Amino acid sequence: MHCFEETRELQCSAHEIFSVVMDIEAYPDFLPWLAKARILDVSDDQLSAELVADFSGMQQTFRTVDRFVPDRMVEVRLLDGPFRFLESLWTFEVIDSEHCRVHFSIEFEFNNMILSLVATPIFTVSCKGMVEAFEKRVYAQRKKI
Repeated sequence: MHCFEETRELQCSAHEIFSVVMDIEAYPDFLPWLAKARILDVSDDQLSAELVADFSGMQQTFRTVDRFVPDRMVEVRLLDGPFRFLESLWTFEVIDSEHCRVHFSIEFEFNNMILSLVATPIFTVSCKGMVEAFEKRVYAQRKKI
């Protein structure tokens, strides 16, 4: 099993970073390893999504169910796909109106040895840059306003 976690203080509100994490269909715009993403279903406190990862030309589709508490937490669990196990958790703690503390953790394991050899290094690097990628997306969206 591969695990990664990071906690950082960001110069944005918990609402801003939560909104970017929930904008799943925009992920391919700023996560280079993700080819496609779409929301399948949404209810009051959860959604299901389908994502297509591109691991060095090997496209793999997976579906997740994401439980969330607005501006506080997003928990992602695998429904199906190329992983034996995939879970991640985002938490957002308000420091003040312009700062928050973000915690991101992920655990994953691919279900196929060959895919694991190719995809694990790519996915591991992506996980290590996840918080930074979402932080940059918040700042990019601010410039558009």
